[in-house]
Amino acid sequence: MPRGRPTSETVDRALTEAALAEFVERGYNAMSMESIAARAGVSKVSLYRRWSSKLAVAADVFRALSETKVPEDHGSLEADLHSFIAQSVNPRTAKTMAKIVMRTMGEISGNRKLLALYRAHLLNPRMKQLRTVVERARARKELRADLPTDVACAMIAGPLFMYYLTLLAEAKLDLPKDLAAQVTRVILRAIAA
Repeated sequence: MPRGRPTSETVDRALTEAALAEFVERGYNAMSMESIAARAGVSKVSLYRRWSSKLAVAADVFRALSETKVPEDHGSLEADLHSFIAQSVNPRTAKTMAKIVMRTMGEISGNRKLLALYRAHLLNPRMKQLRTVVERARARKELRADLPTDVACAMIAGPLFMYYLTLLAEAKLDLPKDLAAQVTRVILRAIAA
């Protein structure tokens, strides 16, 4: 193994991974520049070369978590919804997303700058994805004509938000193995033409 100072790319990767881990485990308010540097195994000087403040760290964390890809068109509202919901309730990632979403909800309420970052990097891109799914369904005449796009989006996001809340609270739930399929069917009954 080569000796000497780590490359800036190695330091950047270590800092990014440490910042994400600290944010997920401790949240914005509890994480600190010192805890990120310690987790990354780098000096605070290296940390401050990359980020000038904890808010700058949060901006990069939100960018890393941002999902901006256009959702794949599966040919129908039902298939698009099922894909979107299955991805959201994936057992490998759902608990982490629940922590991020729920913890951040509490932290952004008293911090306008953090709220602006959350809106720009997490909320708006996710809403854009939902609107894409809904508008495709509207173009295919699969959506109720009287249903505004954002109401349909709220009807999709609401059950997912509740699911994350129950995951984080470790509530005892009797959920079916085909959760994504069942949630999809219930939402379709409300929004489909």
